[in-house]
Amino acid sequence: MLIYIAGPYRGDVKQNIENARKAAIAVWQAGHVAICPHLNTANFEEDSGLADEVYLKGDLVILQRCDACLFLPNWKQSEGAIAEREFCEAQGIACYTLMGGSIDGDEISGWQLPALMPCPHPVERDCPQQVEGFMSVLMGMYRLHLSKNMDYSPANILGTGEVGTVVRLWDKIARLMNLMGFQLQVQPGTYSSPKDPKHESVNDTLMDAANYAVIALLYRMGKWGR
Repeated sequence: MLIYIAGPYRGDVKQNIENARKAAIAVWQAGHVAICPHLNTANFEEDSGLADEVYLKGDLVILQRCDACLFLPNWKQSEGAIAEREFCEAQGIACYTLMGGSIDGDEISGWQLPALMPCPHPVERDCPQQVEGFMSVLMGMYRLHLSKNMDYSPANILGTGEVGTVVRLWDKIARLMNLMGFQLQVQPGTYSSPKDPKHESVNDTLMDAANYAVIALLYRMGKWGR
């Protein structure tokens, strides 16, 4: 898992960086990958002249790409960490808090990380190629989106709205099915108005459609289930 370390920075900056550094080392020792923003921009405030809000905005970009966030015991003393917690809850990012330690001034000691952090997900453990490939495909999709949107501009979707996205999805599905050997017989359809789903939401359907596209790519790459 890619785990972000959150906690106070201001105050005793040196000690707060050291607390975060120790937590990051423990995360690595537990078999995860740690992202430690305290070290990423350590002491930048001395020379950059940038406001804290600039760093928080950048940190949220990093946090969005993480699987979980580990909060130091004194995280509630930090406005930035509070904002990061709210962001995690809104994005569905798992949150964990170091417990059982003592705080002497700004120094944290006595906590034990392995008992608190989750083990790597079974899929991460059993199918490392699949997991690595999934993230690689997602980031490739993101970069392709940026590149193509430069040509199309947002107007190609804004002009037709959700109906336009469905038409484009159907165009890709029809093309894919034809290339895969399906013999399609299509009759003219009709359109009335959107319906309220009783079970799976429209958003969940779109997420699943994107997931299956990634799964198909991983299968073709020989990485699915490996």
